[in-house]
Amino acid sequence: MRSITGEFVAKLATIWHRFTLPEEDHETLADMLVPMDEAGERVAKHLEFDMEPADFDAAMEDLAPRRTFE
Repeated sequence: MRSITGEFVAKLATIWHRFTLPEEDHETLADMLVPMDEAGERVAKHLEFDMEPADFDAAMEDLAPRRTFE
């Protein structure tokens, strides 16, 4: 069972963005988000990211391009 469903997307839009999605868009948007969620899960395992704020900061540091200052 996938974690992102049309119902989840509709609730997310209502709670986070304060608007109501047309019902015909629920599953379409869920279908678009599922591959991104799955890719994120694969990358999170590689980065040893387990949802802690410190892990997020460390992951962003590892992914950030290195700048050299002259």
